[in-house]
Amino acid sequence: MEYRKLGSSDLEVSVIGYGAWGIGGAPFWNNEGDGKSRDSIKKAYDLGINFFDTAPVYGFGHSEELIGKALKPFRDKVILATKCGLRWDKRSLSALRKDASRNSILEEIDQSLKRLDTDMIDLYQVHWPDVETDQEETMETLLEIQEKGKIRHIGVSNYSAEQIKDCLQYGKIVSLQPEFSLLTRDIQNDTVPLCLENDIGIIAYSPLSSGVLTGKYDKDTKFEDWRSKGIIGTFTGEGFVKNIEKVDRLKEIADAEGKTCGQTAINWVLRQKGLTTALVGVKNSKQVKENLKAVGWQPSPDNCESIEKVFELA
Repeated sequence: MEYRKLGSSDLEVSVIGYGAWGIGGAPFWNNEGDGKSRDSIKKAYDLGINFFDTAPVYGFGHSEELIGKALKPFRDKVILATKCGLRWDKRSLSALRKDASRNSILEEIDQSLKRLDTDMIDLYQVHWPDVETDQEETMETLLEIQEKGKIRHIGVSNYSAEQIKDCLQYGKIVSLQPEFSLLTRDIQNDTVPLCLENDIGIIAYSPLSSGVLTGKYDKDTKFEDWRSKGIIGTFTGEGFVKNIEKVDRLKEIADAEGKTCGQTAINWVLRQKGLTTALVGVKNSKQVKENLKAVGWQPSPDNCESIEKVFELA
């Protein structure tokens, strides 16, 4: 396994991180049961993954609980990352709301510490920017719980370059967690340069574009889960068809390299400037092992060029 320093922090994280969105189950995903989820967490640890990223909203607390229980025996050897700022009044997608206010964060941090069964969270991230709350209030609250020893480092997720600049007026952040893949590259225009300038590590989520870059779907696929609702990503309509055409080309390149489409897509993310780790979601131990084959190689120069032509940055 390869490890990289996360921004200006003292955290050395594996370049493949365990993304725990999927194991939370409903309302976002169907998993293969808690037993296989726990096995995948332990397999990831055994294979050198030390960075585990979750959030309260993943299964409405269930993902955090699974991560906390599975990693309890190895707590001092792993890096736990979770989030705040997404709340719910009932367990449904429609009930989710952004709230990064002082009162909300102070409540959420104690809930996450309990579910993760730990006394400190290594990386605590604002899940989505809350435009109704002043960034100063959010950052001052995060700095307060950091001073109390409840969190080690502060990060943000889904923040634009301008929102990051605003955040930096009030305190230090060590990481940004954006959606980043061959199909979602817009952060390379202004956000990546800003992160490099300010020593902010980039933690890519959805490096496989929620499964599309695995190559297992075709243009006629109809999603019945959250992917059909237009929340994030392009999973319907003409945009989806165009993406599938690009993925079909990636399959050909991956075959030439003796790799899977998914491994080639993850490998591309790992080779990008500013990238610290790619969070990959899994359902079982087999998928963990397959994903790790994305590490430690590089496509031929011709194939690297072909990938760039197919997935050209707008």
